[in-house]
Amino acid sequence: MTTRDGAMHALLVGLAVGLFVLQPLADLGWVRQWLPGLVTLATLLAGMLALHRQASMRWSIAACGAVLAVGLALRNDTLGGAGAILGLALLSFALLRQVLAAGEVTRQRVEGAVALYLLVALLFASAYEVLEATMPGSFAGATSLPQTFRYFSLVVQTSTGFGDIAPAAPLARTIAALQAVMGQMFIAILLARLVSLELKAERRG
Repeated sequence: MTTRDGAMHALLVGLAVGLFVLQPLADLGWVRQWLPGLVTLATLLAGMLALHRQASMRWSIAACGAVLAVGLALRNDTLGGAGAILGLALLSFALLRQVLAAGEVTRQRVEGAVALYLLVALLFASAYEVLEATMPGSFAGATSLPQTFRYFSLVVQTSTGFGDIAPAAPLARTIAALQAVMGQMFIAILLARLVSLELKAERRG
């Protein structure tokens, strides 16, 4: 297994743990509240290592990770959130280029696609957290627990629409609508691209 394969595995595990395991435990008081943020930082670093032929992007993601680390150290949610949002956005863009690039459909490419989908959910969740922190009341039915917005982000991205939490402010509605559209387009475009790459590989074979 190469370093990039191991980094891609670590990225997937970090995203799954951060989205589905650690944050609920932190909200219940079973683990430290700063631990999910630390996992997000580790996720950025793993994603940076999983990239190839994108050296400039790695340095940009590392800089965002440093901002996130400073925010965590100072317990400044706005600073940490800004670093997380920018870092996750850069990592998502870089990973999208890598997943859609020409070449064979490998296990690493499929893992990258799954990681990308979860990255987008975490990116929007971070945006919702910062928005609610800076503009309280942007979401109806939301609590102050961070897991609220990770849950809401996944609900919006999958177009499930339970209705227990709703964007109330205009900016919140715009961001939620953008995520809903991106969630549907992502699946359609990704599947079409992977099928196209597989068919090309079969023709060459």
